[in-house]
Amino acid sequence: MSCHLNMKNIAPVFVFVIYVLFTGCNQVSRRVDNSNNRFSSVLHGLLGQKEYFQLETQLHLLKDSIENKERLFFQAFLDNAFNRKERSIRVIDTLLTNYFSQLSDTTKAALLLLKDDDYFKLYQYAKSARNIDTVLENYQAALDSDKISDIKNDLLIRNALQSVPPQEVIIRERAYIPWKKDRIGLVEIPVRTREQTYDCIFDTRANISSISQTYAAKLGLKMLDVSYEEGTGITGITFKTGLGIADSLFIGDVLLKNVVFQVMPDSILYFPPIKFRLNVIIGFPVIEAFREIQIYKDGKMIIPVIPTKKDLHNFALDGLDPVVSLKTGNDTLCFHLDMGATSTDLYYAYFEKYKPQIQNKGKIKTIQIGGAGGIQKKEVYIIPDFAVYLENKKIRIDSVAVHMEKIHPAEKYFGNLGQDFTSKFNEIIMNFNYMYLSAN
Repeated sequence: MSCHLNMKNIAPVFVFVIYVLFTGCNQVSRRVDNSNNRFSSVLHGLLGQKEYFQLETQLHLLKDSIENKERLFFQAFLDNAFNRKERSIRVIDTLLTNYFSQLSDTTKAALLLLKDDDYFKLYQYAKSARNIDTVLENYQAALDSDKISDIKNDLLIRNALQSVPPQEVIIRERAYIPWKKDRIGLVEIPVRTREQTYDCIFDTRANISSISQTYAAKLGLKMLDVSYEEGTGITGITFKTGLGIADSLFIGDVLLKNVVFQVMPDSILYFPPIKFRLNVIIGFPVIEAFREIQIYKDGKMIIPVIPTKKDLHNFALDGLDPVVSLKTGNDTLCFHLDMGATSTDLYYAYFEKYKPQIQNKGKIKTIQIGGAGGIQKKEVYIIPDFAVYLENKKIRIDSVAVHMEKIHPAEKYFGNLGQDFTSKFNEIIMNFNYMYLSAN
């Protein structure tokens, strides 16, 4: 079974209707030549596919061939993707101040939702909420009904958190954290309160730390007066959930304050077919706040006081999902990085790109995919091996599932790299400060 614990993004999916973001710009008085339009179209296409690394390269090459407002537009999304949140906010404010009348309502909505994402990652929940309010008050006509429903749900979360202080992570000295695998192969780390220590799942693709209602009571979380609809992604189940705040927790000797947890019904975190229950999941907002995590094969993690700078640029964020760019064959492709999955899955985009080869060497098989809310059966191709390069290190993974249909409608990437990828290294380093994934 491939175990995935990925919750639906609670931050807004900020790339939407990319291909028409600048429809209102055709009314600008000065003429835009055909080459300008062509270059702009190329950049929009890359952004629409979430090809952030290619977009960054092309924007650098074409920056003098496109209008300044478009350069700023793409730069705002790149700053967000490469975790330069404050800079992204400044660029968006410049755009909305200097070019407001030249931007379409769709563009304004996209920028405001991007700024919401920046503020949410900075734990400035009230400012995050104000950007969604502005979109709902002024630009609903530019959004489809599903998007409106999603951001109204997001607004419930932001409003509930408005009085919650920002999350703090205090690293006084180099921290050592032991880790182990549970009986289904998921990585667990010890999380300590003043009274007790609990084994918690370490999941890079849990968009928010999550906890069962039973364990929320055990950890003494402060419950907020909010209930909203959430989805489990893989299984498609929706349910009502709430929010709780941990005033303080310790992971190793690292002190965390004001940690937000999604409080979920116990039944959603229970897997009857394998009689397995999840209790606490440490997700992206905590993991990213460490700035750098060194994970060793021998069962320890190290959190340095000062992140290490390195001349490597292969890591990005899609909302609250880590993305890594890796070479495979003659191509360089983007994949999710998922410590909450025991095995690697290749998505529909990979199937479409390499369909003849997959059909030639793969075999169709029914597998079980686990996620919060249950286990689902899927028919996939199993290919005998899959190879990628990380820093010129070739990694070969055996028996990889390739999906013949999209798991999520908005799916753009080529796969989800699990522990069968990360376990190939003696050490793997996730650096959220300088945005790289490195290994030894």
